[in-house]
Amino acid sequence: MILPTARWREARQSWKMVDELGFAHAWTLDHIAWRELAGRRWYSAMPTLAAAAQCTRRIRLGTLVASPNFRHPVPFAKEALTLSDLSGDRFVLGIGAGASGADAKVLGGVPWSPAERRDRFTEFVEVVDQLLRQPCSDYAGRFYSARDAWIDPDGGARDRIPVVVAGSGPTGMRLAARHGDGWVTNGVAARRGRVPPAVTPELAREQIDAVRRTCVEEGRDPATLKVFLMNVNRAQAAFSSAAAFADTAGRYAEIGVTDLIVPFPRSEPPYEGDLRVLEQVAADVLPMVAGD
Repeated sequence: MILPTARWREARQSWKMVDELGFAHAWTLDHIAWRELAGRRWYSAMPTLAAAAQCTRRIRLGTLVASPNFRHPVPFAKEALTLSDLSGDRFVLGIGAGASGADAKVLGGVPWSPAERRDRFTEFVEVVDQLLRQPCSDYAGRFYSARDAWIDPDGGARDRIPVVVAGSGPTGMRLAARHGDGWVTNGVAARRGRVPPAVTPELAREQIDAVRRTCVEEGRDPATLKVFLMNVNRAQAAFSSAAAFADTAGRYAEIGVTDLIVPFPRSEPPYEGDLRVLEQVAADVLPMVAGD
């Protein structure tokens, strides 16, 4: 479930609701500003998740997805580990390459070429993985460096935070196979921040087959990589009806999706929906399809 980073006194009940209804995970988008909601009420992902950790009991919480656009891996890894502690080890770190648009220019630098964005993404995932696996790290890369980076105050006593890597192309799939506990796709990615992404079972099957081949090439059992799918299609709301949700979940489960992610129904566009359908899905559909 993707929840908003809205004003907390308005959003808090939504986070509690998805926890109490039994959904497996709740995510928020990690952006400074996002598409048509730029200039509207939109707050920071990590503090929002820290607040959500305090008002929920069991649901996993995550970023969908953090990117190098305005993040540096060292302070971000420290925030991630702290959030994992605050939530009782319920935090999942979603990482992606980021896209052009508001987040890509907000720091005032020269826009990255596609090649530089790819290379930064690769290095970002590599160094974050290292920072989360070792109590103290040094790293010297082309884009990012770390020196005496004490990230884990427990000295590596805990398991590494689960990492889900986004990417429908070869780079994201390879990084997921090498470093991820899971891989996530939204189908056809947005272009220049203007075109909403879309996914179909046919496209998802092609991408899942490709990421499985990549796992084999990297010497990894594909069965060890969880497959997350963001169904954020705008043409048909995920919660148009409980029957539609059940049909969608079933279709994607058949082709290998382990975790389906959909937007929380909003009272206005985008992703407007009826909370009564959400409750019906929880009561009638989740018992049949829920995973861990």
